[in-house]
Amino acid sequence: MIDKSKLPTVSYEGMNAMHYEEVARINGLLEKLDKGAAVSEITEAVEALLEHMQEHFDYEEGMLQNRGFGMFDIHRSDHNRIMGETRMAYMNWRNFKDREALKAFMEEEFIEWLNLHIQAMDSVAADFLNRLERDDDDSFRPQ
Repeated sequence: MIDKSKLPTVSYEGMNAMHYEEVARINGLLEKLDKGAAVSEITEAVEALLEHMQEHFDYEEGMLQNRGFGMFDIHRSDHNRIMGETRMAYMNWRNFKDREALKAFMEEEFIEWLNLHIQAMDSVAADFLNRLERDDDDSFRPQ
């Protein structure tokens, strides 16, 4: 489980909101795994997480690409990597229904990735977006 209060935050509130939504889905999935929920409930929880991940990544990538973020390709590549790994974990779940394997992926790989990605990638992206917005606001001020 992820303690939302310990999740790294960034200087762009829209990104933090996406991260909190994702944490809710991750925690919901982990709770279902811990409580021995039905296979269909776990499957739905993973599918909801994957859908949210796509929305989250599209949101960030759209903002960054449209504004000429210099590290866009690196940022997108990191999203693509974890999306691929999460889809693979989902396929393994669909094929083998191995609760421990899915839980291990989420706790040992996904959560670590999320924390590192926020700290190393999203913090830089958020600062970039805030600088642009600040510069845009300043450009409309009378001299």
